[in-house]
Amino acid sequence: MIFEYRKKVKYYETDMMGVVHHSNYIRWFEEARVEFMREADISYRRMEEEGIQVPVVSVSCKYKIPATFDDEITVRTSLKKYNGIVAELAYEVRRDADGALLVSGESSHCFVDKESFKPVSLKNARPDMHEKFMAVTEE
Repeated sequence: MIFEYRKKVKYYETDMMGVVHHSNYIRWFEEARVEFMREADISYRRMEEEGIQVPVVSVSCKYKIPATFDDEITVRTSLKKYNGIVAELAYEVRRDADGALLVSGESSHCFVDKESFKPVSLKNARPDMHEKFMAVTEE
């Protein structure tokens, strides 16, 4: 499944050069990831209420073309790898007007117990959530 998250670049997201500050792309990855999971019926809120947290293990971003104020962009998100304990997502940020690839990136996350912060296997602990992740894993 590829989820598309659309937004318009805000003025405060740009820097003195008039382009989007590099840190905002990582924020957009997070916004898109939360909505991707919501679309897959896997809510961050529900996971946290049930004692599971999803910290970032790593994140990378390759900058190609800068976005600027008022650009309408789409963040395409897909789940590239999932094994019950770790989830890896891929992102592409494209400008809607011309489809230009602005940024690509990846993030890796693990599932941990909220109290102990030890890894949790959703396959064993939460088979219902595991099945939802399996359903959206890109083959």
